Amino acid sequence: MPDAVLTLQYEGQAVDAGRMDVRQLAPALIAAADAVRQAHLLLQVPGPTPQVEVRATRPGSFIVDLLVADPNIARQVMDLLISKQATAVVDLGSLVGYLVGSVGLVRRLRNRKIARAERIEPGRIVLHLEDGITIETEPESFQLVLDATYRRSLHDLVQPIGTEQGIAQLTASADDAAEVVSEADLPAFEVPPTVEEELADSTAVVVLRPINVAFAEGNKWRFSDGENTFWASIEDRKFLDAVEIGTERFAKNDMLRVRLRTHQTRVEGGLRAERTVTEVLDHLPGAVQLDLFSNLGDPPQ
Repeated sequence: MPDAVLTLQYEGQAVDAGRMDVRQLAPALIAAADAVRQAHLLLQVPGPTPQVEVRATRPGSFIVDLLVADPNIARQVMDLLISKQATAVVDLGSLVGYLVGSVGLVRRLRNRKIARAERIEPGRIVLHLEDGITIETEPESFQLVLDATYRRSLHDLVQPIGTEQGIAQLTASADDAAEVVSEADLPAFEVPPTVEEELADSTAVVVLRPINVAFAEGNKWRFSDGENTFWASIEDRKFLDAVEIGTERFAKNDMLRVRLRTHQTRVEGGLRAERTVTEVLDHLPGAVQLDLFSNLGDPPQ
């Protein structure tokens, strides 16, 4: 038996006959599955990642029932034997409810800035917006709305809506909760810019080999540190002026001893590193001297 049911109901001229273009529906269903999986991860729902399956539709408007189920049959049987099955059902059922709640929260927020969040009672918070509006919601739905990956899934879920597509609105529902999204609500589902989190900022003296030298003002140079290659900007004005007038010339395998600043931030999709050469300390020629001298004395000058 499925643990929870999420119903997506698309309505409009394009679906009056109970049919819908696969090219519209397929990406939306994939987005719904992605939203459920990301919500399962963010809310730390017990059990394995749920499967999202499609149940047969009913005539009239185009209705899709998504079955959110535990894919581990052996675990389901064990939970049933030790009387934990009811808890698992409540967990996934709550997850689907929070997903529906997040749809309504995104629609009401409309990407307006939040001044502060206030907990008013267990399981309920009030969001105070900068324009004075207040919105009451569940903390779990708010947690989902803050996640960039989850928001992209909601954005794709509502994409079939629009006069050009012939879809007037989408109703997302679970148990006694329902949220309706119309074409006028679509701007609210645009994903806002992500917040960069600073992780580390360090400076070290290293030796780098220039691979690509940029002579245009502000362009980055490409370097190798012997293992990796990367782009870095140069802030040493004295060195850049010498390059521009030709007193600094480069030959194959020349190297630079520099102070390299590395600024790491966490962004959507992972880790980003910005590298900057703050000072060029030395220019090392690329010629490599052979070891022809004895260790018994100093080599001739």
